[in-house]
Amino acid sequence: MTLEKKRIGRVEGKVAVVTGANGGLGSAIAMALGKEGAKIALGVRRGRDIAEKVVEEIKNRGGKAFVSNLDVTDLTSINEFVAESASFLGPTDVLVNAAGRIDPADTVRFQDIKLDDWDKIFEIDVKGTMMMCQAIVPQMRVLERGSIINFSGSYGNGVNQDNMVNSVCIPFCAAKGAVRAFTASLARDLAPTIRVNAISPGPIEANWEADWGISKEHMDEALSMTLLGRLGKPEEIAETALYLASDGSGYMTGQNLLVDAGWTLTG
Repeated sequence: MTLEKKRIGRVEGKVAVVTGANGGLGSAIAMALGKEGAKIALGVRRGRDIAEKVVEEIKNRGGKAFVSNLDVTDLTSINEFVAESASFLGPTDVLVNAAGRIDPADTVRFQDIKLDDWDKIFEIDVKGTMMMCQAIVPQMRVLERGSIINFSGSYGNGVNQDNMVNSVCIPFCAAKGAVRAFTASLARDLAPTIRVNAISPGPIEANWEADWGISKEHMDEALSMTLLGRLGKPEEIAETALYLASDGSGYMTGQNLLVDAGWTLTG
């Protein structure tokens, strides 16, 4: 007798909130979670074209998703988005803090750091992550479960101090270092029912010159120092987020996963 197996998604029935969902990483993560059975709330600050395509694809597969405006630096915007998500999808099981500042002003040498720019990246990447956690955690406490996924960053080991992607890049590194510390301390605070982990991607496929002011020459130099010698794909980071969102990582918390082709090594 042949038994027909029903495919069960790794996050089937879970509700996931994804910030920065119109960006390359955020949209890829929302798509991956949706394909595996999660109901998705996509938060976007600027533009909705990519996020709306993700919503359409998830719905075409029989899933449930919506996209709405979200500014992670504005508490009113956060509260309205979180309330909308809870009303439409139910309480949140998974929070993915993929929103982050992308600006060439954050890829400068120490003497060129501007105070306003320093404040902005910390406001979005660090304070925004914290405020989203504050807004979502009460729902997770009611459920007595939850997975929070933050985004830190891997720092290159290059010796060319003028290559920002491969060397110093102080504002970005400082903000992402704060996210690492926040992740570890929050994991201790919310244990044992809510897990908190972070992902530190290496160089990922994007328009580095337009978005960050990083030249192809400098990108090639950075890639030559990774073991795999190539840019990562957003879908590869999404798979890592999917793992952290699923019960497969149920015994993991307080960790920072380096997904960077061996760009930074320990041990």
